[in-house]
Amino acid sequence: MRGDSQFIKLVALGLLCGCTESHATRSERGEPEAGALSEDATETASPGRAGQPAAGQAAAGAGGSWLTRLLAARAAGGRVAEVPTFESDKAKTTVSDTQVKFEMDLLVPRGAELHRCVYAQFPSDRGEIAVQRVESHYTPGSHHLLAYRSELTAIPEGKEGLLDCYESGASAQQRGSYYEAQQPEEKRELPAGVAHIFQPGEVLVLEAHYINATEKDITAHVEMITHTTNRADIKQEAGTLFYNNVNIMVPPHSTAHTEMSCTLPQDIQLALLWSHMHARGVKFVAETDDPEAAKVLGTLYEEKEWAEPRPRVYPSDPPVVLHAGTRIRFACDFQNDTDKTFRFGQSAEANEMCILHGMYWPRMPRAAEQCLGGMAARR
Repeated sequence: MRGDSQFIKLVALGLLCGCTESHATRSERGEPEAGALSEDATETASPGRAGQPAAGQAAAGAGGSWLTRLLAARAAGGRVAEVPTFESDKAKTTVSDTQVKFEMDLLVPRGAELHRCVYAQFPSDRGEIAVQRVESHYTPGSHHLLAYRSELTAIPEGKEGLLDCYESGASAQQRGSYYEAQQPEEKRELPAGVAHIFQPGEVLVLEAHYINATEKDITAHVEMITHTTNRADIKQEAGTLFYNNVNIMVPPHSTAHTEMSCTLPQDIQLALLWSHMHARGVKFVAETDDPEAAKVLGTLYEEKEWAEPRPRVYPSDPPVVLHAGTRIRFACDFQNDTDKTFRFGQSAEANEMCILHGMYWPRMPRAAEQCLGGMAARR
């Protein structure tokens, strides 16, 4: 085991958010380029390909987990590749007095791993929009659903509908996280008087990450519903933590450990925390060095489940303060039983991640939400 520590100035947002990698980096690792076809994929949706949801979804739930079958397929020489968007891929936004609903329908060819993005826009004629509760639902096969904030107030010309997250440049518009789900049915709710505040016409970048390890194409449905509330009733603006440690290397047939420390520039109160790892992740722990908070909360967060981690909900009446100048430290442990080396990257099967997500208040500057300049180390 070798010790290695480095001071990470994560100034490249694409690297920080974990959603962009250069083609050169992929090529060096021998991974397929974004947009490469699986052996059975075609350039456009052939008639009837999108008409197999029942068979595809049934297969996704049979014969063990999708990851188990995917690993078996890879061991047998199968390939997982980015694939182009299809004519059957659709996106829709529905607005009512109390909610804004974003939906995606996408074709996932057999043997494919793909990242689909959509520019999802809030109404521009309602002033600031307060969202106190959000929920999501997706069909089996998804590794996660992500919603990133941007500085856009209009959808870029020619970028309507579903897009490849890499080829379209959608990932370059990400300016921090809003929401993440790793279970088919998920929700996040903030305390009374606390909400995320979205500007008129603000655009989110929604990302659906799907892996189809079955023998048939599947059609997937994804939706995220933001429940709006009266802006005048909100006293505190919420923010979202997105602490992403990219300093990861897991050698063959060994264990590995990586950790990161993030300093708080102001007092905050936690609403929820949850973790994100890939298939080699065996333990995730987050702690605070604030003695007063630690006395009440103990370990901030601990999870051993990588595929569907459970969030921790924190007390709000009264809330527990994490004070300015104190630090949140989070760490991931990995177990690698293969002949490959795993590093940070997008593929749930071919790469690893160590990310702490969370919702809190009052909102901090983006650099603090993303732990820019955090200290990371691995061993």
